[in-house]
Amino acid sequence: MPMPTQLPVTWVSAGHGVPTVCARHGQPGTLRARTEFESAPAGWSYAFIPLGLLVFVLIRAATRKRIDAPVWYYCDSCRSMRRIRRLAWGVPAVLGAGLLVYALVEDPANPDPWLFISGALAGIAGYVGLLTTSLAAIARGRVSRDGQWIVVRRPDPAFAAAVEAALDHARSHPPVLPPPTRTHEQAAREIFGRTMG
Repeated sequence: MPMPTQLPVTWVSAGHGVPTVCARHGQPGTLRARTEFESAPAGWSYAFIPLGLLVFVLIRAATRKRIDAPVWYYCDSCRSMRRIRRLAWGVPAVLGAGLLVYALVEDPANPDPWLFISGALAGIAGYVGLLTTSLAAIARGRVSRDGQWIVVRRPDPAFAAAVEAALDHARSHPPVLPPPTRTHEQAAREIFGRTMG
């Protein structure tokens, strides 16, 4: 199993250093898309689920980190995978919602428990499955817990090699910063008009 590949968040959020091959298949990108990556829920946040799903969702929203990538590349296989997943998970979500509505309309005071439960389960399964159709899920990317990296799980070797080449280039050619025009002491002298000492 390939090791995860990490890209600096500063590069991704600026659209710099992102390989032009897709992360999942390593094929040339045919779709350039804005992608929102977010961090995984902290492990301790799951302890709040017994207090209610709303409490968990609020804690999740407060602790997650989001990075907007203006450019991320996807190949034709990624696009097909996304369409198939949308269809495969969208059908149970719609059918589940339909069963729930039918159970409630048929007898609002006493809905059929089998229709209600099967509709709820199908709807929940469809919704959870639809989460795998996001572009970030297709790319297998997440923001690291410290918010400094985009971590791509199980990347294609071509994508991993392109990231490593970009990182090597950045290490061997660090940016050259212009020398400071004045020191902090000189700036303080100008502001306060007296010798600091």
